[in-house]
Amino acid sequence: ALCIPTFQLLEQPNGLQNHPDTVDDLFRLAARFIQRSPVTLLRSQVMIPILQWAIAATTLDHRDANCSVMKFLRDLIHTGVANDHEEDFEVRKELISQVMNQLGQQLVNQLLHTCCFCLPPYTLPDVAEVLWEIMQIDRPTFCRWLENSLKGLPKETTGGAIQVTHKQLTDFHKQVTSAEECKQVCWALRDFTRLFR
Repeated sequence: ALCIPTFQLLEQPNGLQNHPDTVDDLFRLAARFIQRSPVTLLRSQVMIPILQWAIAATTLDHRDANCSVMKFLRDLIHTGVANDHEEDFEVRKELISQVMNQLGQQLVNQLLHTCCFCLPPYTLPDVAEVLWEIMQIDRPTFCRWLENSLKGLPKETTGGAIQVTHKQLTDFHKQVTSAEECKQVCWALRDFTRLFR
């Protein structure tokens, strides 16, 4: 019931930037839903629009709002691997798989772009946690998504100077996709995003 008026507010010009408190509230509430009743939210008609707004809101340079968005994304994806002993695990896993098949590449593209060009470095641990959770769902697919995202990044500055080399791209890809802990993803992100600052 709250989603439709919230989406209408955010659809206004600069809606995300003008209403960071609304973004914060929306994704805190959505994260609470994911924690309490994930299957209900995953099966609802608002799931894809909420995820699309979350992807758009990853660029928001507002500490609380961005933190809520990243927590929602992390918790959402984590429901596909968490509590595998519970009876609804297979349903959750399948629903998350469907959502990720639909929007996973777009999410990885946006997160990588956001890290390199939009957000301050203090947000990188939150982004790393989201990327880590995506990897836990399906590492081979994540590897392809990350490769595609890296191919889409600009390799030169507007003046034509080389900003990032092919070796730097492949090294970053290898560091992230072979990570055994989330903090390794964060370290790789920190080093990589410095190339664009």
